[in-house]
Amino acid sequence: MQGKKKRTLEKIVVFSLAAVVIALLVFFLKDIFFPFIRLEIDKNFEGAKELLRSKGILGGATVVLVEALQMVVIFIPAEFIQLSSGMSYPWYLAVILCDLGVVLGASIICFIVHILNFDGDIFHQSDKISKYEKAGRTRSVVILMYFLFFMPIIPFGAICYFASHRRISYPRYILTCATGVIPSIGTSIIMGTAIKEFIANNLRLWVLVLIIVGAAAILFVLIFIVLYKFYIRQNNNTPDSVFYSLFRKVADIHLKRKCRIKVEGQNVAEIEGPYLLLSNHASFYDFYFIAAVDRKRNFCYVLNRHYFGMPLIGWVAKRCGFIPKKIFSGDVETVKKIFRMKEKGYPVIMFPEGRLSSDGVTSRINPATAELALKLDIPLVLARISNSYLVKPKWRKKLFRNTVKVTVGRIIDREELNTFDKEALIRVIEAELYENAFENGVTFKNKGKAEGLDGLLYMCPHCGGLYSTRAEGDTFACVDCGKSYTVNANYGFSGEGGLLNVHDYYEAIKEQERKKLADLDLETDVAVKIFDKNSNKFVRDEGVFRLDAEGVRYRSVKRDYGFGFALKDLEGIAYSVNEEFELYYDNRLHYFYPKGNRKICTRVALLYDLLKEEEYGKHGKQN
Repeated sequence: MQGKKKRTLEKIVVFSLAAVVIALLVFFLKDIFFPFIRLEIDKNFEGAKELLRSKGILGGATVVLVEALQMVVIFIPAEFIQLSSGMSYPWYLAVILCDLGVVLGASIICFIVHILNFDGDIFHQSDKISKYEKAGRTRSVVILMYFLFFMPIIPFGAICYFASHRRISYPRYILTCATGVIPSIGTSIIMGTAIKEFIANNLRLWVLVLIIVGAAAILFVLIFIVLYKFYIRQNNNTPDSVFYSLFRKVADIHLKRKCRIKVEGQNVAEIEGPYLLLSNHASFYDFYFIAAVDRKRNFCYVLNRHYFGMPLIGWVAKRCGFIPKKIFSGDVETVKKIFRMKEKGYPVIMFPEGRLSSDGVTSRINPATAELALKLDIPLVLARISNSYLVKPKWRKKLFRNTVKVTVGRIIDREELNTFDKEALIRVIEAELYENAFENGVTFKNKGKAEGLDGLLYMCPHCGGLYSTRAEGDTFACVDCGKSYTVNANYGFSGEGGLLNVHDYYEAIKEQERKKLADLDLETDVAVKIFDKNSNKFVRDEGVFRLDAEGVRYRSVKRDYGFGFALKDLEGIAYSVNEEFELYYDNRLHYFYPKGNRKICTRVALLYDLLKEEEYGKHGKQN
């Protein structure tokens, strides 16, 4: 109760001071700034000088007080009084007045923090500053203050509230405040002075623009130098890098208005130290949806190694601290980097299915995931993303607007984790990550819901027609037997065929394909891109890809090159609907582009999954 009263008292003090700031601004603008500018426009320079002389100490004191109280209040921007000072006084006097205001404001903050026990937490800046303190990796309060003063992201007053709680002597504190703010104040005053000259002395517009751009550029260079020394260089190749912040901002711009994210379940943000987060994977944008469970920290994502070879995407991914992984292949280097990020204290996100769900239902999870979780010996977070499949499935190009729900079903701490063996843990992971997109009752008003679906549902389960399906608008049909379906608002099927949705149809295709596994011998002519190990450079090839009950093989028709995998040596085959299928060999990614019907891409991946199911059945294991 006392804490609540204290917080109320602090708010009363802050809003009272805000009222004083506004009153002083009105005085300054009404009695000094506006009359001064009018006299300058009229070329009445003697009148302008006389106005300043007539106000004397009162005018200068107003600037000092406004600057000081804006620091104490912090949510009223200080740039306005700095620009106004540059337009009302000679630049050197304006700098002195504003800097005196900073010193006074910093002193007031120090007084109310130490004497009145005013903590300033109502401004909600402490967590943000602590994050930059950790990222800057410095224990020096002075260095941290200089770093923050140079950064145009934290109000001066918030920095002073934060620093006043630290062990720093008053002289060092004030000296740091007085000198640290000069670049920012100077830039604002130079701009204000240039605007005054433009109004009063016919300064050419291009000169005004050049001065403003030049002043901003100088400040930017200073900020970059400080950033590079205390932030970029220290945090490059980690999730605390400036590139990660840029990546997150771009994702927000692209997706924030398109998809609402609702987080339910346990509170991940309360976990101290690193943790491993596992989630199902139904949409390309799951990396964005899953990050909503913990907005206080940046995650280290485990991504397809191929992204790291792309010119811009790969460069950013490396500097964000993301970890490359060969899809469906053992990768010792990936495990080493996960442990490295654990030691640095970062949470790691993995999608253990290793690919996007084809039919909206969680795919088989690699049992090595449980083994890794046990070896890491850090808290394990199990989260389920719902609705992302229908928002953007792998077979549709368009993203449909809707709400995506993220449910943190279970947090297993270290003590509980040590009670599991590998088999028991994988069962828990599978249960918590299981999702069926067609059980959520989500509705979509969009038209064209079936478009692209024939690339996934490539066979008619009613007549067995191979590649006989066609999709247009909201209608999906077989051209051989005429069976058709209409995709309704919640992505259910209505039609005479009796299948309820995409998942049911996909399962019906599986039943048809299972009957053919004993005699399976699928060959297809392919064009191939073979990528270098660590770059986006590739060589082109042509050959024959073969899939049978023993595994997969590829043989070039242009040169002496080929390889094969037995079933036990390859977990699965990733693919893009109607485009290509892919796998790694000799650490190089191979993209196979069928020369015939591209719907075979889905078929190759599905048939291989069925072969793997049989293999696990023969060996009496499910994981």
